[in-house]
Amino acid sequence: MLDMYNAMILFGLLLIAGVVIRELVPPLQKVLLPASLIGGFLGLILGQQVLGIIEIPVAFTDITSIGMRIIMACVPIGVTVSAKRIYQHLDFTFANMTAFGFQMIFGLLLGALFIKFWPDLPEGWGLMGVAAYHGSHGTVPVVSEVIDPEGMLGAQSIGMVMATIGILFAMIPGMIIANYGVRKGWATFTHDIANQPKYFFRGTLPEEKREALGKTTVNPTNVTGIALQLGIIAVAIKLGELIFAGLAQVIPFFGNIGAMLWGLVGGLILWPVMRKLKLDKFVDKDTVNQISNFTLEMIILAACATIQLDVVSKLFAPLFLHALISMTVTGLFIFIWMKKIGHPQWFEKSLMLFGMCTGSNPQGLSLVRAVDPENKSCIYEALGVYNAVFFWNFILIPFAASVVLYNRIPIYILGVGLMSTVIIGMVLFSREKKAGNSV
Repeated sequence: MLDMYNAMILFGLLLIAGVVIRELVPPLQKVLLPASLIGGFLGLILGQQVLGIIEIPVAFTDITSIGMRIIMACVPIGVTVSAKRIYQHLDFTFANMTAFGFQMIFGLLLGALFIKFWPDLPEGWGLMGVAAYHGSHGTVPVVSEVIDPEGMLGAQSIGMVMATIGILFAMIPGMIIANYGVRKGWATFTHDIANQPKYFFRGTLPEEKREALGKTTVNPTNVTGIALQLGIIAVAIKLGELIFAGLAQVIPFFGNIGAMLWGLVGGLILWPVMRKLKLDKFVDKDTVNQISNFTLEMIILAACATIQLDVVSKLFAPLFLHALISMTVTGLFIFIWMKKIGHPQWFEKSLMLFGMCTGSNPQGLSLVRAVDPENKSCIYEALGVYNAVFFWNFILIPFAASVVLYNRIPIYILGVGLMSTVIIGMVLFSREKKAGNSV
């Protein structure tokens, strides 16, 4: 408990330092780098890996995986999915499924090619790409424990570095793309970053722009609002844990499913049950979103502060090239395809997809927040629909990891199947456009 206390204190200090640095350095404001990212880099520089002025606690390494459990549990709670909503956000879902399939296939092929030049890389390490870029740090151990069970090849460190590179790629180029898109008029809620008022970049919000973080749904003499919402999130996570534990008794495979999926599956089951029992009135989605956003800040800062520089220095070239090639192709596909389809809020959806497919959900939400500071976009709804339709993507990772060293054909078949959704989408949405033009 004391370790977590000290970690929280250091998180607060580094976050405030990031806020101060951002306030004093205008270029950081222009690219909309969040204070959490700045504070994380500061912690890396001041920590034991570089200057040794401070010590980054071991607890920081647990924040990402634990934080992702909380964020994933927050996603379905308060989101009602209907057939109409599923169709409205199929562009978002199909683009993500296609990127997932591409990274699964291309990651393995690129990884096998790089082993010829860097023989220290473990066999099958390329699969770490989809785990690191799509699932971030929390999914990496699922793959690394299979391809490097003894931990002698450093597979987990390789995956963690790849996931960290993914976060940096998501945030830095992502913020540049966000700025560019706003200037091109692609953003729905922010039309001119350059001429935004001063408070958009720095300082405090004016009184008339300040909004409540959430609403209380019960009398505070009973329980405070944020505590109640945290309790509901905890129930979702525990429910998911019990479900997977029960399934693992029958099918051992489910015992390998990452804990990040617990809250998502638990929330997908808990929320409809609460609605059926008329208990949904106890949920305040705004407060749930704020809990998710706070966790997001912690994840970004901790991930940056714990980058493993020793692994980076030894195998930086193949890791960086793998990330650069994979994520560049992924990003080009997302923005070109989503713009071509042209559904409402396509740019906000593209930023979310870019963050998800290179870093993770928190990075996507950070990019969207840069162009949607008042949280008016449909991203949470689109994300909820995506997770309701494609929640089983987390099951594919342990399955792929379990067969990668024996037979890659099933993985390639899965990847091709997922990538075929882009063809389905092109046909479906082209018909939609023709129908719209004929009206």
